[in-house]
Amino acid sequence: MSFREVTLAGERIWLLPGGAVFLPETQMLVVADLHLGKGTSVRARGVLLPPGDTMSTLENVLQLVEAHSPRVLVALGDSFHDCQAGERLLDAERTLLDTITTKAATLWITGNHDALPISGIGGKWVEEYRVGNLILRHIPSAAIPSGSAELAGHLHPKIRIRIRGHVMSRACFLTGEERLILPALGSYTGGLDISHQAFAGLFLHGYAAYVWGADQINRVV
Repeated sequence: MSFREVTLAGERIWLLPGGAVFLPETQMLVVADLHLGKGTSVRARGVLLPPGDTMSTLENVLQLVEAHSPRVLVALGDSFHDCQAGERLLDAERTLLDTITTKAATLWITGNHDALPISGIGGKWVEEYRVGNLILRHIPSAAIPSGSAELAGHLHPKIRIRIRGHVMSRACFLTGEERLILPALGSYTGGLDISHQAFAGLFLHGYAAYVWGADQINRVV
């Protein structure tokens, strides 16, 4: 199993290739910003995107679940692109989603895109969740209780890196003393460069950025 271990508030966290994290003490797999149904949403507005994004994202989540056999799967909000996305799921997509929620108890944290629970979906919906010293939520908080740290999504962090003379933008994990912001796992999700103003004030004592390859996690900042 390939991972990179970091520690927040005394809690061990494994950064995984693919953009998820695993909490070994509680056997919890955490993913962020799946945006299921984004393709069907934008196509309904006349934007032509190839189909298959929801299926591809669900296949990636299932692969992570099968690789790490978590006791609990936590999705950190914006799991669905809008509150009608569940109604647009194809039969094969719904079957795959049911398979995932059967293999691991699932917690759906509400986000700004899915502020209300999606009906007919397995698992439990909560606004945030606490495990050990970690607070799991969608949007990073301005203030974190002393002795705690947070795992959040929402901002879709990306970083520009140079490889063999070529500059490319890569999704990344962004972590500091009090928080870890996960990259978006959804197939059609964009991202914000970590220099964006939205990250200002979230890492007062500096940060580290990690990107992944096929079988390893590398720190790039």
